[in-house]
Amino acid sequence: MKRLLACVLAVLAGTLAVHAQQLRDMDIRAVLQADGSARITQVWDATVVDGTEMYIPVSNLGKMTVRDLSVSENGQPYINEGRDWDVDRSLDGKAGRCGIIDKHDGVELCWGKTSYGRHVWTVEYTVTGLVQSFSDADGFNFMFVNPGFDAPAEHVKVTIINGTGGPAWTYDNTRVWGFGSYGDIDVTDGAVVYESSEPFSYQSSFIALVRFEKGLFSPAVSRDMTFDELKQKALDGSSYGKSDPFEKFFLLLFALLFGGSLLAVFRAIVLSALGYKYKKSMYGKTKITEWWREAPMNGNLFASSFVLDNGWRFAGNTSSKGLIGAFFLRWILDGKVKVLPDPNNAKRVNLDFSGDPGIQDDVELALFNMAREASGSNLLLESGEFEKWSEKNFKKMTAWPIRAKARGQGFLQDHRYFRHGTTTNEEGAREASHVVEFKNFLNDFTLSGERTASEVGLWKDYLVFAQLYGIADKVSEQFQKLYPKEFQEVAQSVGVDPNVMMRTIRLNNSMSTSAVSRAVSKQQAGSIRGTGGHTSFGGGGGFSGGGFGGGGR
Repeated sequence: MKRLLACVLAVLAGTLAVHAQQLRDMDIRAVLQADGSARITQVWDATVVDGTEMYIPVSNLGKMTVRDLSVSENGQPYINEGRDWDVDRSLDGKAGRCGIIDKHDGVELCWGKTSYGRHVWTVEYTVTGLVQSFSDADGFNFMFVNPGFDAPAEHVKVTIINGTGGPAWTYDNTRVWGFGSYGDIDVTDGAVVYESSEPFSYQSSFIALVRFEKGLFSPAVSRDMTFDELKQKALDGSSYGKSDPFEKFFLLLFALLFGGSLLAVFRAIVLSALGYKYKKSMYGKTKITEWWREAPMNGNLFASSFVLDNGWRFAGNTSSKGLIGAFFLRWILDGKVKVLPDPNNAKRVNLDFSGDPGIQDDVELALFNMAREASGSNLLLESGEFEKWSEKNFKKMTAWPIRAKARGQGFLQDHRYFRHGTTTNEEGAREASHVVEFKNFLNDFTLSGERTASEVGLWKDYLVFAQLYGIADKVSEQFQKLYPKEFQEVAQSVGVDPNVMMRTIRLNNSMSTSAVSRAVSKQQAGSIRGTGGHTSFGGGGGFSGGGFGGGGR
């Protein structure tokens, strides 16, 4: 009986998982008119399992208004009940109908779910006064997607289109910034285009800050402030123009030492020095001193990098440089990329990207293709080529770590390691701890008294993960010293001698670090000016529209 009950519960759980409330895609288009109004169209691909209606809160309107709602599905328009929407009706009572609820600071756009299951709804409405006149420019800071959705969107794209009939939008007359989620925003083919790079969380939103030169619009609404003042408010708390996380930590330390809580800073320094430097929400503890002798997360570099990035307690951490280098080294060790001596410099090597990599993961393949593109027509990545390519193609280069982060988070989600958000459950905390414990083991490699032949056989994982951790030089030197015969076999499998192998590891580390740093520097220099690039999860203050919540109820 117990076994039968367990089977029934398992089936029910699986059914609920498959048929859970879901918002697969939000495709939003906003066509801006010369008077500053916008006709906004949202297409939602959703699965609903309970409740009676869908809704979109639009608050913080100020001098703006929302009107002319229409909803349709499969080309069939819903009956518009105007501003007399009755939220207390049944599912059948709301079927095929839509309407607006006036709130004290805005409106709610509502429509009936009609039935449970999958739907693709098209929702249209007009926002007057979206583009507003400032003394130094025209523009807006508008929230297109709210946080707090009952089922956050898995993918979001927002396209803001020029419907004025005037000059095309380019970076000569238009600047853009995005906030509230991870993604990219650019002026592309005369339109402002945002696209998420990872699924939205409960806290995710999308806020677009857009600046237009005077003369492109004749806004009906004026603001008694400058656009620069609006921009500074939006940039506060954002990552635009920010420096390396460790640099931010020391800048914060300096500020606190000379104008803030010295006690709090002292406490953080002492705790970090004592080893209490990890987030309990990720590892289940703040101090990790144990060893783990196998590659963590089933050898998944994306997942291990995500854990490292999100598990540091006192300051931001970034392993994107190490992650890129780790993939390069894995390709070399697996024979996907060949190491060739540089005929012009005996101290350098070149990497041959002419072979078929046979890579199945699309994010890893994207990195391989970037390196191949950087290698030029001869498909031979020579000294400085990847760094120069990364600086020139900084948007591609800086977008890749965001995709990598999403892939790593997805691994942990697929393995059900999270209790909620990015807080791990007991199993997840244990597996996450192995990421740090493996680093501890590699750091203390010479101290291990339990090295066996089987562990020596794990040299690929040792070296690749050492590259992820930023300690590949140290580990490879220890490996060569302790096991010269095995290290020689490793080098021979790559087609080089041990000295060239050591040189390859060092150059790989230097190349990946320099490539990311130069791309990030170029991206930051451009993004702070509004010339496109990554959005910032933080910031966006002073926005209009939006609010909190939405989806189904």
